[in-house]
Order: sequence, then structure tokens, then C-alpha cells
Amino acid sequence: MLGPADNVETLAPQICEKVRGLPGAKAGHQRGGQEYCGAIYQRPGDARFFASHPSTLGPAVDLPGGRKACFPPDAVSDPETPEGKIYADYHNHPAISRFSPEDLQAHRQRFYFRVMFNPICEVYLYDFQDRTVFQLHDGKFAPIKQVTDDLRGE
Repeated sequence: MLGPADNVETLAPQICEKVRGLPGAKAGHQRGGQEYCGAIYQRPGDARFFASHPSTLGPAVDLPGGRKACFPPDAVSDPETPEGKIYADYHNHPAISRFSPEDLQAHRQRFYFRVMFNPICEVYLYDFQDRTVFQLHDGKFAPIKQVTDDLRGE
């Protein structure tokens, strides 16, 4: 879908711009809209980053309180390489929000990082190992929150 980019700070806003044009991605409120998920990956021997196509991987999934969900892919299909290494998953929120409590749960962590953006393309990154949430400001991720064990579900 997108790439290559030298870093996630450059790639993430590009992903957001693509996703926000998809049906339901800019609902502006929690009761409507559609989440799209994808993967940010690297090709073997290449330090640059690529993003998979966004997908719902199924119909809209409603959670309590009108929140939405999607399912990040387990693998990417890239004709240039059969063995891309997934670095992070990404998803959008159709409402203007930050990471949900579900986004930060330990049992949902499969990759190093999770990237999330909302309809106005505020971009957030969650570092699972450091338990830190960052927000993209002026092309750099700046820490904004430490995630506690109880928020992580541990």
C-alpha cells in the first residue's frame, strides 16, 4: 500500500491520509463508523518501513459503548518479499479519540508497537515494552502517558 519510508514518523501520517478516505473512517462519533487495521513491516535486509493495505477483515465489530474494533493481520502479502517482518499493527478510530483501554491490553499485543490515528490524523504510538504512549508532534513521537499494570490487564 505505502512505502518505503525511512521511519514510522513519516509513514504513519501517510497511512492516516489513505485510511481517512475509506467508507466510515471519519464518522466523528463513537456510534458510527468503521475501524480499519493493517500492518507496518520491513522487508528482510531493508531498514525502511512499508504499510499493508487497510482492511476491516470482516464486518464492523461493535463493542460496548458504541466503540468499534477490527482485527490486525497476522501476516502481509508483499510480492517483493515472502517474509516481511511485522513491526507494528495500525488502526484508525472513526471518532476523535486516543487509544482505548482495549488497545492497551497485554493479551492483544502481538508486535513491538501499535499505531493509532483518528479522523483528524492525530497519530499515537504505543510501545509495549516501555509501556509508554507517544503522540506525533512536528514529525517526532513525544511521550504523553505511562501505562499501568491494571490498565494493561496484568
